[in-house]
Amino acid sequence: MAKNADAKRMKILEAAKRRFAHYGLAKTTMAEIAQDLSFSKALLYYYFPDKNRLYAAVFEMAVDEIITETTEKINKAKDVNEAMEAFLATRLTVIKDNFNIFEFTYTLRNEMPSDIESVLPSLFEKEIQQVALILNKGIATKELEVEEVELTAKILLISLLGMRIGILQEFRNLFLPPTKEEFDYILSLQKKLAKIFIKGLRV
Repeated sequence: MAKNADAKRMKILEAAKRRFAHYGLAKTTMAEIAQDLSFSKALLYYYFPDKNRLYAAVFEMAVDEIITETTEKINKAKDVNEAMEAFLATRLTVIKDNFNIFEFTYTLRNEMPSDIESVLPSLFEKEIQQVALILNKGIATKELEVEEVELTAKILLISLLGMRIGILQEFRNLFLPPTKEEFDYILSLQKKLAKIFIKGLRV
């Protein structure tokens, strides 16, 4: 029974992810998701009491996909610079490809539903661990010397994320989704910032 329930939950998340990725939260209804699955709305609500809870679960699943993909790329990287570039490029590509799922973290809406907001600290912590993984790789290859890995990873990640806000302010689009050009510009400057930061940690 538990396996059945897990399989149904995963089907719901996959169907909801397709809908949210294409239409976004506002333009997707629970009825449409249920119809895509040939489920009753009652069954859908049994697993997810409302659309925000479902969206939060899809968001978390998308975050886990980023973490899995970036971890694989970091582990395959030959050195710390390659690992950092892989992390930044993979992360931004997945966000760009699934922008409607990540829209709340970019539009900075003041009235973000609490179910979605509650997932954001988890995303931040997971990304700190990704940057820490890169720093530890640099320590293992004797490229870097880092005294406080977690704190250093946090400082670097905050700097990289803060750059996005600065760039959107520069384009005067702080409350609008970034364009493809802005995404590319964000990535290019993040890579430069990361290189400068990493250079300061070299042995």
